[in-house]
Order: sequence, then structure tokens, then C-alpha cells
Amino acid sequence: MIEINRIHLMDALEGLKKLENDSVDLIVTDPPYNIASANALTIQRGSLKSTEAAWGDWDMFHPFDYKILICRVLIESYRVLKPGGSLYMFTAQEDNGYFIHKARERGFQLRRVLAMVRKNPLPSFSKRNWRSGFELCMYLTKPSKGKNSGYKDVTFNFLSQQDCINVFVYTNGKKHTKHPTEKPQDFIELLVMISSNPGDLVVDPFMGGGTTAAASRKHGRRFIGFELNKDYIKMGNKRLSDLED
Repeated sequence: MIEINRIHLMDALEGLKKLENDSVDLIVTDPPYNIASANALTIQRGSLKSTEAAWGDWDMFHPFDYKILICRVLIESYRVLKPGGSLYMFTAQEDNGYFIHKARERGFQLRRVLAMVRKNPLPSFSKRNWRSGFELCMYLTKPSKGKNSGYKDVTFNFLSQQDCINVFVYTNGKKHTKHPTEKPQDFIELLVMISSNPGDLVVDPFMGGGTTAAASRKHGRRFIGFELNKDYIKMGNKRLSDLED
């Protein structure tokens, strides 16, 4: 048995394969986008840098290898999720439709595509393209066994009409860690509250700086995370310890 309420130093696929069939209530994850090689720009410590310099080789794959990786993660995610369980996975804009198609091929049902919109996106220094102001997240569910539709048994705690719009607007600002692609904790908390119940098991195969772990602990969910970068694991553990203070 793999230890619960811990971020494990482990590859995403290796970790998922250690989980039992139909054992997970919710997966929330933000895998690499494989865009570092595009040499896009980001701001780090007030200076403009390329994503290659800011992120490193963890976000650089051969395109074929990258697609195989994400498809394997989808296969393992489907296996470990309970019938009626949910998967939220962030994707690069250009890959969202492709991975939705692959997820459906593997048995998932697409419930919605969510958009995370920045009020203050990075400026365009070249002024030769549209500024990128949003990211996409696919919301998928595993159908209940023996039924045409798994919607009836899907955990979905409808909080309010405003909370349950598929557009989340936020402002880039103070971060909890130095992880370069940290997602807003408020948004991850919202996903956890809506698509799981207290005591449920939430898994993040690409834990990064621990946002999913922190959101899960804050709202009384159990969690398991996998991450290959020791520094990111330290960041995540620091966030968890801060919640206990």
C-alpha cells in the first residue's frame, strides 16, 4: 500500500501504477505542457526570461513521447478512479482538443472544458501576436458501471451559480512557492470542494509545488501526490506544515 497524505518522490506513471483499481475519488493535475522548447517568455524575479531558462528540461519532450506520456496517464487515471470519479487535467491550448479525444477513446466522459483567465497576462514585447490570457482544463468523469450515463453518480457539490461557472478569473500576484507554473490555490480548492467529499482520496500525479495537496488537506480530503523534483517536494511539504501552524 502506498502511503496516504504524502508527496512521494516518484514518476507519475510509476506512482499511478501502484494504486489499486477503482480506489481514487478525484484526480486534479497539471502535467507539463511541452512548451518550453517554444522559447516563450515569462517574468521571473522581475526580469524577462525564456521558459527554457525559467523551467528547465522537465517541460521538454519529443512531441511523440509527450503525447504517449499523457495518454498513458489518462489510461492509468481511468483505471484507478472509482466509477463516478472525476479527473481535472490542465493542458496547453493547442493540445486540449487532442487529449479530450484521446480521453474519450479510453472511456472517459467529457463534462466540460474550464478556462482559467488571467486579468493581468504577460505583456507582448514583440507586439506580433495576441497576448495569452487563459489556460484550459478538461473536466472528465469515469462512467458508472453498467449504466449509459455516469452523471447520476458523479460527485458534484453545486456551491452556487457564480462558483460553478466554467470560467475562473484571477489576478497574477503573490505565489505560495517558487514553482514557475503554480496554479491559483483558490481555483484548485474550488475543484476539490465541488468534485469530492470530506474523507475522499484526491490524487495528483504531477504534484509540483503542492497546490493540490494543500487544497485537499485544507478541506478535509486525503491526498497522494507524485513528483520527481526534490525541491518542489520541499515546497509542497512546507505548504502543508504551514497549514498546521
